[in-house]
Amino acid sequence: MSASGRWFIGPHAVRRYIERVAPALSYEDALERMISESEASHYVRKERDGCELWRGPKPGRVRFIVQPQIRGLPVLRTVLAEHDRRRPC
Repeated sequence: MSASGRWFIGPHAVRRYIERVAPALSYEDALERMISESEASHYVRKERDGCELWRGPKPGRVRFIVQPQIRGLPVLRTVLAEHDRRRPC
């Protein structure tokens, strides 16, 4: 997991980012871009299960599903593309 940026970003979230948002990126490039986008993202709302929905900057407007932590950085659970109809949490 990476502790750079706003959240801990685990391998699952990086793989979902590559799959759903940027298939041409390597793992390392995707992680770097995610860190940058997370720092420019904004909070949208709290979901029913306690996760938070954050939205990244334009033009991609990627949605980040974040699990708050009692201590330490929140954990980025998964990533959804802007128009992905999956339920966030």
